[in-house]
Parts: sequence; C-alpha cells; structure tokens
Amino acid sequence: MSNKSTVASSDFHMASKPLAVSVKEMCRLLGIGNTKAWELIGLGRVKTFSVGRKRLVVFSSIEDLISSEAA
Repeated sequence: MSNKSTVASSDFHMASKPLAVSVKEMCRLLGIGNTKAWELIGLGRVKTFSVGRKRLVVFSSIEDLISSEAA
C-alpha cells in the first residue's frame, strides 16, 4: 500500500472545517483569553455542547460571531 493515498486522505481531513472545537481552541482561533471565551459562552454568543466533561463549541457559531462583529 502506498503512503501517497494515506497522505491525500489526511490532507482532505485537515482542509475541511471541524464541526466543533474545544474552548481552548476557540481561544487560540480568536486570539482571546479563557475568561472572555467563557463570557461569550455565558452570554449565548456561541453555541456549545458537552461530551462527558468536555465542553465543545459549535464551529459555525464562531463563524457567526465573527460575521456579526465584522458587520
């Protein structure tokens, strides 16, 4: 089996947008701190859900936040 097909499928996965990211990743993407991230979550500015003890942020809600702030 060639490594080329594995790399190609891996590249496709990395190029697509995630459905959700961690709060830490949202902070990195937006260049904000943890306190501001939890403030946005508390205000309902971004949508979240939990999987076990892990809180995930819906990626499209981050995009919506950026769009609303840019307008």
